[in-house]
Amino acid sequence: MTKPVLSVVVPVYNVAEYLKDCLDSLKAQSLEAIEVVVVDDGSTDGSRELARDLISDDPRFRLVETSHGGLGRARNIGVAACGDTEYLAFADSDDLVTPDAYLKMVSLLESSGSDFVTGNVQRLTGTELTQAWQYEQIKTTRTSVHITEDLSLLTDRVAWNKVFRRSFWDERQLSFPEGILYEDSPAMIPAHFMAKSVDVLHEHVYVWRVRAGSISQRLTDHQGVADRIAGCRHVSEFLAHAEDGRWAKFKPVYDRSVLVDDLFDWLKTLPMNNEAFRAAFLDEMGSLIESFAPGTLSGLPEDLRLRWTLVQERKMEELLEVLSPVRE
Repeated sequence: MTKPVLSVVVPVYNVAEYLKDCLDSLKAQSLEAIEVVVVDDGSTDGSRELARDLISDDPRFRLVETSHGGLGRARNIGVAACGDTEYLAFADSDDLVTPDAYLKMVSLLESSGSDFVTGNVQRLTGTELTQAWQYEQIKTTRTSVHITEDLSLLTDRVAWNKVFRRSFWDERQLSFPEGILYEDSPAMIPAHFMAKSVDVLHEHVYVWRVRAGSISQRLTDHQGVADRIAGCRHVSEFLAHAEDGRWAKFKPVYDRSVLVDDLFDWLKTLPMNNEAFRAAFLDEMGSLIESFAPGTLSGLPEDLRLRWTLVQERKMEELLEVLSPVRE
């Protein structure tokens, strides 16, 4: 077997219905010199047994079993189990990787010398493929760019559309937070800032399956929104203090971006949620906004500025009146 140049970590938890499609997409990669570390995170639906069966005929795949500890912990366990490869990638076990994704991304890094490459993404809803809005701005392939020169990369907050140079991952001691949902952003945005340069591939490398019950769809779950707010706070504090504050000037830009993108979906759900969720949202979100620099809200469009100001002031009755036109 050819020595692998790329390790792919695939955390698995109760995704038996989708697992074969994911693993088949990895087996079909045109870059054959890969190792795939499948980490079963204590599945109870037969995913572990299915994974073992699906990979038994391919020596590039191996299964690591652990008790249930969440996606971040499973990914970190997978990274620790990887061999001595030059590159590192992640794939979620209900998604698909396009056939030439890893070959194209690794080739780009080989020529550019960048610390990682990020690629375009499609959403799969049922059988319908659409462009992921977070990546609509990717029109051309570019090498050796940096987030401080292209702030549209602030929406590039997931791990699974990337290939990292392993030396960069290790030197920067990157890892995923454990015990929370939405663990991508607290690792990926700092990675963007710490990289010396990044490549951007305009071709689609990943198919993100949108399904009921997935982490990304938990918009009525208090723990979900609490973890998302905590993740945003982590990144905001990183920008304020890391590297002796060298990126502090980008903190207001990031803070505004989470009000426009990350957290606005939860804001829209308030009319449909119960009083306990609403109260917790106002308390946690209001506290986050109070940590922003003065004037952060003033950079928002007028309608958003009004809504988030009402959150900061904990004025639920007025907020619900304003939100009613945006009910989905």
